Amino acid sequence: MKLSANKILVMRYRFIGDTVLTVPFLRNLRNSFPEARIDLMVEPFSGQVLEGCPYVDRIIPFEFKTIHTYSSRSTRGKLGAFQHYWSLIRREGYDAAFVLKRSLSSAALVFAAGVSRRIGFATEGRGLLLTDRVPYRHDQHEVENFLDCLRCLDVPVTSKGLELWPLPEHERNVQERFTRKGWAQDDLKVVIHAAASLPAKMWPLDRFARVMKHLQDRYHAKFIYTGSGNDSAFYKDIERQGTFSGLNLCGTTSLRENIAAYKACDLFFGVDSGPMHMAAAAGIPVVALFGPTDERKWGPWGSGHVIISKRLACHPCKPHKCGNNECMTQITANDAITTLDTRITEIRSGTVTR
Repeated sequence: MKLSANKILVMRYRFIGDTVLTVPFLRNLRNSFPEARIDLMVEPFSGQVLEGCPYVDRIIPFEFKTIHTYSSRSTRGKLGAFQHYWSLIRREGYDAAFVLKRSLSSAALVFAAGVSRRIGFATEGRGLLLTDRVPYRHDQHEVENFLDCLRCLDVPVTSKGLELWPLPEHERNVQERFTRKGWAQDDLKVVIHAAASLPAKMWPLDRFARVMKHLQDRYHAKFIYTGSGNDSAFYKDIERQGTFSGLNLCGTTSLRENIAAYKACDLFFGVDSGPMHMAAAAGIPVVALFGPTDERKWGPWGSGHVIISKRLACHPCKPHKCGNNECMTQITANDAITTLDTRITEIRSGTVTR
């Protein structure tokens, strides 16, 4: 049944990557409802990547501690948080809510708040709480799953690309940092991302160092590190294993500023993570290391990206419950070097374009 709404809530509060992947959904929603009020409820840290997004009118911070390393802490307990957001949603009087988060509690929240149209995935036993139940598919990308929530209402899907919105001043600041490092415009600049929200997604740091040594020796590559202040320790460890002189932005730049840094680089090499999705959205080729998670659902969205994965018999699994990350440790430095050499050759020949 088609949707008629003047005030719409979108709920997808959690990881950075999840937030980036909602952009095609938000754009197509806005295109079909240009006059509607569209609010997005999202975890505050992750919500930084959507600053400047023209498709939402307001970002509502959902402050509730999750398993995510970077999620914000809240003084509210679970019951207190439920009551707070129930009251907020009820007070706003939304006509419709897209519950893109696949949890029972999120569907219960909009049901209890009395939102008349509740669209979401029929998972976690929450079908009775929704008015429009959308089948969730594990064999397609999460971007397509989000867009299915529009298709079920006959909302046209006319574009699927990612996009993010750094400010011109962020882009100037990045170029100034590169200049201070003595980097030339045509230097090969590679984003190295070793940090992940969950330990099972991580790759041994000494292998990053070996790969970087190869890139440095063969291509005179320059390296950029991004992440939280705590992530900086990983890159200090890597730097101790070689004279890489990388530009460490950990804890010194916002997510929006990091987007500008990615746009100024030639390649992203790292683990499955929010910054991987940010790099893909920024338009640079990604070479990503995947272990426990399914790249069909969570791989970098768009063309020109490459996945390195061993796909063991237990793949995919729940990474927060994994006892060991053998699927990651079986990926060798040579696996990565071979893939990166091929990708860099393609980038320089123009076979892969941004």
